[in-house]
Amino acid sequence: MKKNLLLGLLLLFLVVMNGILLLMLFQQGPNRRPPGPPGNFIVKELSFDINQMEQFKELSQGHMHAIRRIDERIRRLKDELFNGIGDEQFTTQHADSITTLIAQLSKEKELNVFNHFEAVGKICTPEQRAKLNSIISEALHHHGKGRRP
Repeated sequence: MKKNLLLGLLLLFLVVMNGILLLMLFQQGPNRRPPGPPGNFIVKELSFDINQMEQFKELSQGHMHAIRRIDERIRRLKDELFNGIGDEQFTTQHADSITTLIAQLSKEKELNVFNHFEAVGKICTPEQRAKLNSIISEALHHHGKGRRP
C-alpha cells in the first residue's frame, strides 16, 4: 500500500512538473524572441517599404553568408585544437596559434555584424534609424539573457 501511494505521489509530481515546464516553454513573454528569422523582426519593427525590404534582403544574405563562412572556419579550428588533446606532437605553441586565429576570426565576425547594422542604418529614414538604434541597444543590454541582434 505504501509503495503504491509513493508511486502515485511521484507520478503526480512528475505530471505537475511537466505541465509547468510546458507552460514556461510556450509562454509568450515580453523578453521572448519573436518566431522566425531576426530579419523579419527588423523589417516589421522598422516598417520598411518595398525598396528597403529588397535592399535589406540583399544585405542580410551577404551578411549571413559571411557569418556562416567565419563560423565554419572557427568550428574547424576548434576541432583541430581539441583533437590535439593527448597528441604528443601537439605543442602549446600550436594551441596558442590556433586560439589566436580563432580570436582573429571572432573579431572579424563582430566587425561584420557591426558593418551589417551600419549598412542597414544607411537604408533607413532618420526615424527608422532611431528605432534601429533602440532595437540594437536593447538587444545588447539583454545579450546575457540570450538576445542578440
